[in-house]
Amino acid sequence: VLPWDDFQNQPADGSLAQVSTLVREIREEAEHPVLLFDSGDTIQGTPFEQFPHVRWSEPSPTITAMNHIGYDAMAVGNHEFNFGLGVLRRAEEQADFPFLSANTINEIDSTPAFPTHLVIEAGELRVGVIGLVTPNIPGWERPEHYRGLRFEPMDEVAREKVTLLREQEGCDLVILLAHTGFEESFDGGVPSGTEFEDFGSRLSRIPGIDLILTGHTHEDIPPRELNGTVVSQPRARARLLTRIDLELELEDGIWRVAGWEGRNLPLEKVKPDPEIRQDMANLHKRVIAALEGPVGRVSDPVSVAGCRLKDCAALDLIHQVQLEASGAEISLASLLTDRTPELPAGAVTWRWIYSFYVYPNTLVKLAVTGAEIKDILEHSARYYSGLECEPSGGCTLLTDPSVPHYNVDTMAGVSYRVDPTRPVGHRVRDLRIRGRAVDLHQEFTLVCNNYRAAGGGGYPHLADAEPVWRSSDEMTDLIGNFIERAGTWEPEIDNNWWIGPALAAERTRTANP
Repeated sequence: VLPWDDFQNQPADGSLAQVSTLVREIREEAEHPVLLFDSGDTIQGTPFEQFPHVRWSEPSPTITAMNHIGYDAMAVGNHEFNFGLGVLRRAEEQADFPFLSANTINEIDSTPAFPTHLVIEAGELRVGVIGLVTPNIPGWERPEHYRGLRFEPMDEVAREKVTLLREQEGCDLVILLAHTGFEESFDGGVPSGTEFEDFGSRLSRIPGIDLILTGHTHEDIPPRELNGTVVSQPRARARLLTRIDLELELEDGIWRVAGWEGRNLPLEKVKPDPEIRQDMANLHKRVIAALEGPVGRVSDPVSVAGCRLKDCAALDLIHQVQLEASGAEISLASLLTDRTPELPAGAVTWRWIYSFYVYPNTLVKLAVTGAEIKDILEHSARYYSGLECEPSGGCTLLTDPSVPHYNVDTMAGVSYRVDPTRPVGHRVRDLRIRGRAVDLHQEFTLVCNNYRAAGGGGYPHLADAEPVWRSSDEMTDLIGNFIERAGTWEPEIDNNWWIGPALAAERTRTANP
């Protein structure tokens, strides 16, 4: 909402306040109707939204800002369900614009759970707008957060609604607000393996759609044509605003898109709307005070630097919390962000916890075999792609930039080493539990976050494993409760995993994927 980084407690680029200024300028200069949309994931993302809206049950600051700016419609995103239907419905009631989701269906009577589409009279044109959400929400969310709902394939519903808008509603232009990414590459249509959540490529092949505005994958996708349809995505956190200008011409009584121009506009140099800043000033002070509230203390400094190259106290904190909360034998977790600030000895605040663990994940305990544990670790070990050693004896560990950092996981409860000199699938060595080699046929309990449990990051076996327990608390609260109970957290490193052969130098070089 504001150009402020809640985690770092400092100014930042990108905000709805800046979107407001830029949209106002575009509207003032435009000679034709201007429509403004959002593709979802609006009510989750920062403490400035979560503290007032979720913790304090107050109106959503994000929706307040969007009302001020004058949005025409929004697609429901998967993160809209993070806090349950009560929070989502409160935001929907607050909004002066519709929350669209044509493929979210009430199970009891098969009726739409949200408005499916909107028809806007824009000058001489009738513009049809359809909202769609990625159907993989049951794979990520706690069941109680979407109870009574089912999610249908985006492409099947889109075909039906496009026909409705074109043939029955007489729409001249059809726009999809699609909370999804693209399951195929733009250059060659190579599948990415994300077809269970990403439908953008399939949607672009449906006749009758003029424009697909996507979200979900946080990518900077400037407007382009895909299968004859204009598609785009503007990253996340209001850092870019997609502008698309459509030129339409009348042919035999039918409006057609004759041309278009589009680009993703950066917002870092745009001045924030002073009215939004003023309206949010007191709330901002309250959230800052809440984030600076102490949770407990830490006896020694903690840093996340280098935690993907060797075990560290920050990683072991996540594992400790997960194991204690779940009672599982083994914990799987990634270090979520390099932006975590250093934690000096002394007070631990909610700000540090939120900057350390940035997603509203919950926990799932699964039943897995020893062989599956090894496969899971091998998937993570793809990141460590080789070793270059100099004649002098110093070595450089190579890492694969195609593996996102949030998909590099470690385990606790077992010990193992990763040999980056071996081929993919054969890098995990000396896998032991309680000092003995892991029996590949034995069953164990493993705890991970709900994103991983749904197969997020392409991890094998987890989505098919049997859940034996689910948490009802988010990890940020579990971490805070852990530190609060301890009074003073004494960081420890159990060094249960390491990169081997031993490295003479602890530095990384990015290798070609």
